[in-house]
Amino acid sequence: MTAIVKSRIDSELKRQAEAVLDEIGLKPRAALELFYKQIIKRRAIPFPVKADGPEEEILSSADRRNALADGF
Repeated sequence: MTAIVKSRIDSELKRQAEAVLDEIGLKPRAALELFYKQIIKRRAIPFPVKADGPEEEILSSADRRNALADGF
């Protein structure tokens, strides 16, 4: 038996995510099933959920690494 899951999502976010899924050969439905299965297995969201600090919003990944390296 199957069920329908409906949700509204930003169209650009959807486009970008589906492009990545296409690159790795995964259909959106399969990705959602994997997400749901991990929620069940872990009894939690399967990745850390936290607010970014102000510095993380401003600095790119490379800038963050360089800033951390400069601190040592």
